[in-house]
Amino acid sequence: LGKFLASFLIVAVALACTLPFYISVSMLGNVDHGAILMGYLGLLLLSAAYISIGLFASSLTNNQIVAFMLALFIGIFFHFLFDMMAAGTTGWLANLLQTLSVSAHFDSIARGVVDSKDVVFFLSLVVLGLLLAEYNLIKKR
Repeated sequence: LGKFLASFLIVAVALACTLPFYISVSMLGNVDHGAILMGYLGLLLLSAAYISIGLFASSLTNNQIVAFMLALFIGIFFHFLFDMMAAGTTGWLANLLQTLSVSAHFDSIARGVVDSKDVVFFLSLVVLGLLLAEYNLIKKR
């Protein structure tokens, strides 16, 4: 949990460093504040999900490079491949694959529409990644 919180804090600080751009642009013109702020929320949720996936991958191996490659593969799978597979199918399978796609949930939040199913999806990924990482670490002891 400490590694997760530290990594999440680094991401939050990095995103906070972009706030001056948002403030300056909003002073110069008319911006959709809701969409921008929800975009920040979506980025925080997306980052938390990917951090927990990375921690899970790290718990599977002692090699940092293998852990990175595994986390990258899982992240790409959730972000791109579910969308591609959903585009090639129809019916309930397409709906299932679209539901598992990270990009579909992020796109919804980034448009400024915060649906509880999107937030629950990201929080579920975070909890799942952390629980799987904890399980693997307990199993190794």
